[in-house]
Amino acid sequence: MRIPKFFKYILYVVLGIVVFILVVTIGNTIKISNSEEYELAKKHLTNSPELIAEIGEIQEFGRFPSGGTRSENGSEYAQIETTVEGTKAKAKVILLMSKKPLDKWTFDKIHIEQQ
Repeated sequence: MRIPKFFKYILYVVLGIVVFILVVTIGNTIKISNSEEYELAKKHLTNSPELIAEIGEIQEFGRFPSGGTRSENGSEYAQIETTVEGTKAKAKVILLMSKKPLDKWTFDKIHIEQQ
């Protein structure tokens, strides 16, 4: 049985889109997991009384963090998303950070969603 050319083209386009999405997702994960912002976020979360109260002492961070960074008028902003496993529970954590020129990173907001 032969597949018509039209369906082959659609299949190639769909496969191309899937491969593109995978490459972008993997690239973003590698970029975030190797960033200064992620390392600072992990240190902050490890000592966060709010997070420790929710899930207990931090045991492990997820293997696939995500998020993004951006610059605007000299200031930098980062959103780090990761899973964190504690002694009592596991949670998805979103941490918003900002940094003004010549300052250190500040941790603006933390969102904890137990899993």
